[in-house]
Amino acid sequence: MNIIQKSLLSIFSIIFIVSCSNSMDDADAQQTVYFNQFIPCVAGPDYSEETMKNFVAEWNELVAVYDEMVWAGGYAPASGQQNGWWELQWTSKDAADAAWESWLSNAEAQEWDQSSRNVLDCDNTKVGDFVFHSSGITSPDFDWTSFTTESFACRFTDGTTEEDLMADMALFNQWVADNGTGDPFTYGVYIPKDSSDPYDFYWLNWHQNIKALEAGNMNWIESGADMQAAFDKHSSCDDSQLWNSAEFKNELNS
Repeated sequence: MNIIQKSLLSIFSIIFIVSCSNSMDDADAQQTVYFNQFIPCVAGPDYSEETMKNFVAEWNELVAVYDEMVWAGGYAPASGQQNGWWELQWTSKDAADAAWESWLSNAEAQEWDQSSRNVLDCDNTKVGDFVFHSSGITSPDFDWTSFTTESFACRFTDGTTEEDLMADMALFNQWVADNGTGDPFTYGVYIPKDSSDPYDFYWLNWHQNIKALEAGNMNWIESGADMQAAFDKHSSCDDSQLWNSAEFKNELNS
């Protein structure tokens, strides 16, 4: 599956917009790598805040056996996109493959999947696979139960490699440490496993809310020109998209 064709992500537009935090413990914090997946979802006729709470609770009961699924969350369109996304984070591809095999052969899970589509219809025949690089920035006061996501999709300039991208992340982490607004913030980079994907990587900024994102926009305009120039040497990116986001499962903090 191609995430961009499904309108999921876009990265680094002409102005790379961030709402940065000063709460990072170490600008050189080691990045954590996971295997992440995105599934396209469309709200059904019975979709509401209450039905989604029940939907997520029932889903958590069914996936409790998959202890190598370390995080899950959802992204609802906030800037005109046609569909939303369900994200799964795994310790490895092998763990994800084993869990999917179990899920698809579990009669109870498949019955729930069919019966819940009036609330949220997720197409698990179009799962997108990514190598996820966590930023290493920690915001201990970030509330993942509800947050705002800004996504970008980028292509490398000629001669640029993933090594250059990792180096840019390290530079950006230092920029955040030196110039952050103080609002809770973190980000991550997704590298698609599908060789037919038209983009080389996707960058997601996670802000506490739209107000914090807007404060970050102004901060970047005022202070980010040199960092933007460094990014521009290695990538060109589409305009950003916004998502209303929520955490559904978190084993990382349990």
